[in-house]
Amino acid sequence: MSMICRLTATLFVGLIGATTFANAACQQTPLERIRNAHAIRTLPINEQPMYGERPKTAAQEKSDATFVASIEQSGVSRQQGAKNVIGAAWSYWARGDTATAMKRFNQAWLLDPENGDAYHGFAVITSQRCGDPKEIERLFLLALAKPEVNPRAHVDYGRFLWTQNQLQKSLDSLNQTLQRHPDARNARANIAHVYYLQGDAANACRWAKDARQNGDELETGFLEDMCQRAGQ
Repeated sequence: MSMICRLTATLFVGLIGATTFANAACQQTPLERIRNAHAIRTLPINEQPMYGERPKTAAQEKSDATFVASIEQSGVSRQQGAKNVIGAAWSYWARGDTATAMKRFNQAWLLDPENGDAYHGFAVITSQRCGDPKEIERLFLLALAKPEVNPRAHVDYGRFLWTQNQLQKSLDSLNQTLQRHPDARNARANIAHVYYLQGDAANACRWAKDARQNGDELETGFLEDMCQRAGQ
């Protein structure tokens, strides 16, 4: 397999730095997909997005109330508390503890369901679990619809789209991201990769140059390979 075929984009979350985005294009047979979906649904509800969107027991509701009260009593708003918990969630995620990360994203959602970064976390972890692509996209769109969401969620959504072979939709989304957030990290790198997938070395070269100038993460040799193919 060539270096380019092994290329993976990266995502940046919170202050934890760079790491590889989960492979949203999980290769599964229909039977494996059914079994995996069942396995996800049987996880404890605090390890599922939005607590599995299911009714809670009286004990669970009491636990939620105790948690919210502890945040309010600490002297911070529910909105700020959600931001703090999201930061902790990404830290757990960076260490590979997705179960605890999901629990923290759920706590953040409980505190402030209007914070899009919680939904971003739901989407990333569901992707890592090889969840249903329709569900992953739904979670991304919930994140992006919120008034407060990190630009990295937009970039990750653009990457998710090309892993699903929705190349033009990915380009449109990533370009819209740059219109709103001109310095968005890795948007240009993902655009370059989409052009590579489309067989357009000239545009892949151009965008890879812009990505390097912006400080994006690029696979070693990608820019040089694309520009050589394009005769530049």
